[in-house]
Amino acid sequence: MSASFTPDWFADLPLFRPGAAARVVIIDNQVLSYRLLDGRSDALFNFLFQDPRLVLQIGGQTIDESLHSVAVDDKGTEPDRRGRPVRVGPEIYRPGLPVALHRRMWEQQGALLAQGKLFLARAMSPAQRLVFDVLAPMIEACCGRRVGPKDARVVADALARRIPLFSLDNRLREGLAVGLLNPALAQELRRMGLDGFAARLFVG
Repeated sequence: MSASFTPDWFADLPLFRPGAAARVVIIDNQVLSYRLLDGRSDALFNFLFQDPRLVLQIGGQTIDESLHSVAVDDKGTEPDRRGRPVRVGPEIYRPGLPVALHRRMWEQQGALLAQGKLFLARAMSPAQRLVFDVLAPMIEACCGRRVGPKDARVVADALARRIPLFSLDNRLREGLAVGLLNPALAQELRRMGLDGFAARLFVG
């Protein structure tokens, strides 16, 4: 593929591994679906999924979500002033993928894995796991209804690994921006040395 298109943020990505030539970015299930199920093809998506200089990484939440998409998208609750959940609407469920789409997702993920283009990162180091376990529930609690439990885990995974997140989900971006204003979350991120990284987590 021609490397004529390179987004500005590419040079700031970390190396996939020490000494490696390729850089790495985490993507969410929406990005995977746009390409593998909808066939999105533009300069940016072609760069993401074809350029050998970039490895796409997905964590446990996105691995599960992309292949087994039955889940609660919105629990229908919001925290009150004391942080207790108060029901404000019904739970919203995402239906499972039809068989043909499930097969396409499985097969195309397999092809990307075989090319070394996609990396499945379910395992974490003990230090990463500690960060993830603390941040995932805090992000969900502090970001309001814009960020559900699945999105909170995707964000916490990126923060724990210190790898930027490529996402086109404006609701998620706006939700995290709100959450970063929460004193408890801001203090925890500062304690972990992640406040600066969290503020520039998203690329794209």
